[in-house]
Amino acid sequence: MDPQTHEKNEKRLIRWLLTATIVLLLLVLALQLRQALGGRHGGDSRPLTQDASGSGDSQPAAPAVSPGKAAMVEDVRALNPALSAEALSALSAGELEQLCEAGAPGLPIGLSAAAHAAEAYAGTLEMDSVTWDAEAELDDSPAHYDVELRHITLGEFDYKVDAYTGEILEGRAGVFQNVPSSSGAPEESAAGGSGTAGETGGDAPSPAGAESDAPPPTGEEAAKAAAYAHAGISEAQAEQVRCKSDWDDGIRIYEIEFRSGGTEYAYKIDASSGTVLEAELERGAAGAPGGFIGEEAAKAAALAHAGVSEAEAGFVKWELEEDDGLWVYEIEFRAGGVEYEYEIAAGDGGILKAEQDR
Repeated sequence: MDPQTHEKNEKRLIRWLLTATIVLLLLVLALQLRQALGGRHGGDSRPLTQDASGSGDSQPAAPAVSPGKAAMVEDVRALNPALSAEALSALSAGELEQLCEAGAPGLPIGLSAAAHAAEAYAGTLEMDSVTWDAEAELDDSPAHYDVELRHITLGEFDYKVDAYTGEILEGRAGVFQNVPSSSGAPEESAAGGSGTAGETGGDAPSPAGAESDAPPPTGEEAAKAAAYAHAGISEAQAEQVRCKSDWDDGIRIYEIEFRSGGTEYAYKIDASSGTVLEAELERGAAGAPGGFIGEEAAKAAALAHAGVSEAEAGFVKWELEEDDGLWVYEIEFRAGGVEYEYEIAAGDGGILKAEQDR
């Protein structure tokens, strides 16, 4: 083949390739345009449903659910046909199961809505540092969601939200108004007590311009003094003292532990007011505090009330604690496949609580 003919063949091949490429591009563009117009004008292959208003306007159906979940939705609607299948499909399998057990009285608000209600009540909606976890309790009375809000510094806060109205049944409002600053130092709210940000004590700051050479009293020392006074001992009688600052449900507290006279004490003290929030003691070999009947007598009282001999009982717990200002012995034991729980008055041995669980 001469060079001139070869060159003509190459040019012809190039023109053919260019033409084929252009045709292919036009086909692709036409296909994309058709898909776009089809999706805009009702070409979606999903089934259409009537809107909630009954106007007849077509709306895309809810995303498909698994066959198992679809069956659970139908079980709920068999109990209450007024409930929307689409709305029920948005619930979790656990919620649907509990809804069936409760008789499907209505449509619950859902986990996310319950968490949103709890955050709004706690004042955390604008805080990225708060996470939540929710659990449905639709078969309880009242039906509710348990919501736990977590803050990296302040800890965890529990809320109970009505499953159908979103009303807060339990939990503290505005607990995050005392959020620690970026430096990590807790900031006391103006309404929350006498301290200010950066202070460690619970006393109010001195007026502007006032001068004092004495250092401000520390909250730790005041908390220790409150614990010693509650325990009925002096500072000199306290041994192995441990004290640390912490946060509990948005309240700054001091956790204090010490020993005295063979007894171990554990206290939680409100850092701003010095109030005793919680007190526990555990007696050692030195004997019970004056006027208390002692653990052995408390055990004997519980066994006598249960009609169980000491040989039959396997004790699980026995300790002395304070409950609303009253010292009690908490006794737990098992016998014959039954679990017994007792609260015995530490002063006179009276039965304050008796429960059995078979």
